[in-house]
Amino acid sequence: MVAKKYSWTRELAREGMRAMALGWELAMPIFGGVLLGHYLDQQFETGYTFTLGLLVAGVFVGFYNIWRFGQRFAGRHDQKKDSAVSKEGEQ
Repeated sequence: MVAKKYSWTRELAREGMRAMALGWELAMPIFGGVLLGHYLDQQFETGYTFTLGLLVAGVFVGFYNIWRFGQRFAGRHDQKKDSAVSKEGEQ
């Protein structure tokens, strides 16, 4: 019984860490793009050109990261399901 409780809390902690990582994977490219764009706009005195351009690029990169994360998660889920089905077939 203790082993099941431990594995359940461990799995819950893993999922929580994945959710936090997902937030950072979205936020960091956006923040980094705005920060770099602001710096470039100050250096070249271009108003908000680089800031807006790199903001849009950061949004695309952030959502690409989330899409890629979802693909990896779906692959792991499919592998677990396939291994569970093969174990049932062996019994």
